[in-house]
Amino acid sequence: MPTTLKVAVSKYLSAKSPSLGTRHEYQTTLAKWDQWGGGVTIEKLERKQIREFLDWVYERAVEHDGKNPGRTANKAREHLRAVASWAWEQDLIESLPRFPQPRLQREVAGRHYLIKSEINALYFATHAMERPRGWASSIPIGRFWRAALVVFFNYGLDTGTVWKSTPFHEPILWRHVSWDRRSPDREIKEQSPWGWLFYRRVKTSKAFYRPMNRVVNAHIKSLMPENPQPDSPVFFGGGSRPNTQFRELCTLAGIKPKTNLETGEEEPWVLKDLRKTCATYYDEHVPESSIEILGHSVGGITYRHYAHRAPLAFKAIMTLPQPSAFSALTKGFDGECPCCRRRFADAS
Repeated sequence: MPTTLKVAVSKYLSAKSPSLGTRHEYQTTLAKWDQWGGGVTIEKLERKQIREFLDWVYERAVEHDGKNPGRTANKAREHLRAVASWAWEQDLIESLPRFPQPRLQREVAGRHYLIKSEINALYFATHAMERPRGWASSIPIGRFWRAALVVFFNYGLDTGTVWKSTPFHEPILWRHVSWDRRSPDREIKEQSPWGWLFYRRVKTSKAFYRPMNRVVNAHIKSLMPENPQPDSPVFFGGGSRPNTQFRELCTLAGIKPKTNLETGEEEPWVLKDLRKTCATYYDEHVPESSIEILGHSVGGITYRHYAHRAPLAFKAIMTLPQPSAFSALTKGFDGECPCCRRRFADAS
């Protein structure tokens, strides 16, 4: 039985369970498809019909004084391509139709990740963080933040996984850290000479056993007390509002706020941007590895059942190129600048 685009979109959204905003965007594209007069079933969808529809979307956006008609057309193209790819994976269509190239568009999101020079600046700026009132730990607060930056970069953790800022968060505890070569999850066959880390995603509660590379190992060990209590958190210093402290850290590091190119307004960096930074560098290092590293939901029967995702994540984590500042601790320069050997404020 022929499948209309409306039915295909409905089945696709039911299978993916996207956010309400994403659902509205797909429904908007579907409404444009109906206005264009698209009576083509998804089985007979070809490049010619796709090109004509996208040209109509672009011209309509120009006619209605759209601020970014290229982006409007590309958004519709993205939606059609996602639905067509899903239909092909489900064997609803025999082959994926060829799509025309995206149109030129004005980027409106701006840069959503921190570059390595900025991460280096953040890392060294932690030495200038002031000791909070009532701070009882013998370890400077900056050392906790340096280790936090390392795990944010390497695993793309949620803020609540590092610091328990609300009661329902499950932070990383010392019993979640294993120094053994073998993973606590016996289904994982790879061995890590630096140990393993266990944590859960705040959003989905999905559990992960991740290998520690040399940099993560060194920074976690730098936080370990003489007799770590199994149920004691690994990270302190986040407080009830870690994003407020992160903004202050950005100021210490001299990092300018983000600029929203659509509104022209400046927006502060938040800890979630470190998760986006993690995804950016993993996909640059090992394409598509960020899907598994960050714990995103994935579609497609082939990927879910046949792709070897755990070995891919292991390889990506163990070989990810690190920002140069992260090697300071492994080279013995935690309390001094690796360039001029000048002692930092919290090490004096």
